[in-house]
Amino acid sequence: MKTVAKQTPSGHQQALRTLARSIAVAFAGTAAAHGALAQDDIQKVVVTAQSRSQSAQEVPISMEVVTAKDIRNLGANNLGDLNGYLPGLDVNATQPTQPLFGIRGVQAGDFGIGTDMPVGIYVDGVYTGKTGGALMNFIDIQRVEVLKGPQGTLFGRNSAAGAISVVTNEPDQTLDMSGHVKVGEYGRADIDAMVNVPLAENTAARLVFVRAASDGWVRNTTTGDRTAGDKSWAARLSLKQKIADATLNLTLEHEQLRQKGWPAFGVVKDPAQPFAGFQGVYDAAYVANFVDPRKAPLENDVGGSERRTFDGASLRADLPLGGVTLRSITAYRTFSTYNLTDNDGGARPGFSLANTDQKQAYNWQQEFKLSGKTEHLDWIAGASFYDNRERQASTALLNTATLDNVSLLGGGNADLAGLFGALGQAGIPGVEATSNFPWGETSHNYLRTRAFSLYQDVIWHATPATNLTLGLRWSRDRKNMEWYVPGRQSPALDELLNTYGPLAGLDASALPSNQIFYAAGQLAATPVHSTKSWTDWSPRLVLDHKATGDLLLFASLSKGYQAGGFNVFTPPNPASANAKQRDPSYDPEKMTNLELGFKLYLPSIKATVNGSVFAYRFKNLQDIKLGGTGPIPTYNVVNSDQQAKGLDLDGRIRVSPNLTLFAGLELIDQTYKRYRTTDDNGMALDLSGQTVGTPTFNGMGGVNANWEALGGRISTTLQGTYQSKARCNDDTRALQCMNAPAFRTGEARAKADFRLGWDNANGKFGIALLVNNLFDKRYVHTLDGQTKPFGLPYAIVTPPRTVSLELRGSL
Repeated sequence: MKTVAKQTPSGHQQALRTLARSIAVAFAGTAAAHGALAQDDIQKVVVTAQSRSQSAQEVPISMEVVTAKDIRNLGANNLGDLNGYLPGLDVNATQPTQPLFGIRGVQAGDFGIGTDMPVGIYVDGVYTGKTGGALMNFIDIQRVEVLKGPQGTLFGRNSAAGAISVVTNEPDQTLDMSGHVKVGEYGRADIDAMVNVPLAENTAARLVFVRAASDGWVRNTTTGDRTAGDKSWAARLSLKQKIADATLNLTLEHEQLRQKGWPAFGVVKDPAQPFAGFQGVYDAAYVANFVDPRKAPLENDVGGSERRTFDGASLRADLPLGGVTLRSITAYRTFSTYNLTDNDGGARPGFSLANTDQKQAYNWQQEFKLSGKTEHLDWIAGASFYDNRERQASTALLNTATLDNVSLLGGGNADLAGLFGALGQAGIPGVEATSNFPWGETSHNYLRTRAFSLYQDVIWHATPATNLTLGLRWSRDRKNMEWYVPGRQSPALDELLNTYGPLAGLDASALPSNQIFYAAGQLAATPVHSTKSWTDWSPRLVLDHKATGDLLLFASLSKGYQAGGFNVFTPPNPASANAKQRDPSYDPEKMTNLELGFKLYLPSIKATVNGSVFAYRFKNLQDIKLGGTGPIPTYNVVNSDQQAKGLDLDGRIRVSPNLTLFAGLELIDQTYKRYRTTDDNGMALDLSGQTVGTPTFNGMGGVNANWEALGGRISTTLQGTYQSKARCNDDTRALQCMNAPAFRTGEARAKADFRLGWDNANGKFGIALLVNNLFDKRYVHTLDGQTKPFGLPYAIVTPPRTVSLELRGSL
């Protein structure tokens, strides 16, 4: 912590101290090192949020820090398990190969390879990308830093809405071994082990192995399998070599994920529906047919499967060059994913719809960063290059009966059933009007992204207590996209028609050979391409002032940029008179963020309080929405301008040497500044000025206590989260803020977690009981799906209470 010359407090300083103490007494909790650290250690939490090692309390950025103990207290396996405990951060880890990340309400739901994510995720300085490699299991984590607001001048790959920086433990010169086993309900069996070995005076190695597995908390009554579980293992080998004053860190990683797909709970069980009552709108009469998905059986005709294989290698070199330091990060990452999901929420043959999403990605990145200090300047300057090649194949799996039923619901005819009936009447054996044949359609995409950036960030120490930070980033992105949508894949149907159609006097070629599900794919029966480039300048300005030795005030104005992109389901149409159809690319995302904040440490009452007020405008946020020109909607990229204002507040107080209280919250008002779209029936909607949906309040809090007993130390943590109800608009109100007789959606949510542990006197052995979702609160997380437009939405529900037991040991 930087010190300033001791001087007699002035009148305004005394007033500030009085105000600060009042705030600390009124509000104490934390989001920086929740309940895991002793209060005396809070000033020692060192972060690298500004690409410099600094005390967390001296970084003029609104941020959250999660330590290894925090992760252990929650029994978290990945970032998704921290959801709710970092107010302002939203992680949807329902599908680990298609995760969603949001900061302060800015969240893009697009799973296609054509767009980027406004939240950048980094592991030891390496950008993880957007899709299959973004959500990995925690492996030997030291801490997680969540930075709110644009961070382009501090990281090699721009992060328009914020950044998540995961820092792992490096090898050191200590011989060390540790292990951890966790067993619990629903077949939970986790294990991790670490070995750290000094190989020579200046050489050390660290090997970590992690396995996480559970059978799942729900049984699919159609297949008989349990689902909603997880199964993965990962290993990382790190080597550290010191050569004179230089340091080299080589890391090799491998991970495999093999688990069942996520459960889709159908809420319409009446076989007479949707034909008997759905009129294109979710009115009170129709939603009265819904059953509570938390109590109804899971019936998915497609069990689902999610798989990932990941490999990564990185080399980090820190080289002193006179009065400056050069850091080089070279990284290569590759992964392949497969995700099969049930998209109808039921097991009715006449409404069967499933999807597979397959991706393969290869990327390498190179970053050079120079840093130096003088009496008045602390600066960094860097250059970054990123090259990513990724393929995606999205397949719709349905059948001819589904196509006919969708046509009937839209006022059309059951043409395929009529065709089969005609064949049966012509004497074709085994064929009748009720015959049902598989039907598949696939959209293939390839994307190459090349990005180059230059950036600098300079802290000028204007006075011993005042700093001015100036940052600037120049970015250039180039994307080349390919679309290819071949004809439908229906081999059994084609064989029938080609063999017997002429005998029945039917023209088999009359059956559509192009896509019905991916109707726009008719424009890409042969591969088509589009190339687009974007350039941007993004500045950062921060003023911070130490009003007292323990109170930091700061103000910042920053701009963020994210490259434009493409809709994977909309190829270009050169013949169209519509300019947007000729060029289906999307403009870059840009964010302007204004923030005023403070960070306060009060050693006399052992408390910290941090807070900030913020306001931002986000232009061209890329998201997805069900729509399209086919009879069954597909996910298409949409963009909107959004704005928000809000408050972040967190703190903690050490009431006694054995008792610590902590809490944090975010208040936010987020609305559309510009958003024009259509509803499920194709009617135009102008949502400008309406709410986006982000709840107004997110909060967390808890207590951490410990005492000596049984020859060691007992510790306990009770913590919980609360989120206010969703704020719906004219597009989402019908289902996302629904009040049906059986259940509600969009309601306020609460969750509590509990840990009771005992460690022996030297801390080398421990045992703990963990209870997640202590009070067994369950909510309908989502009510949506591709079958929603014709009256058959499905729900995603939150997991029930789980109990587990942990054992750990170390040398």
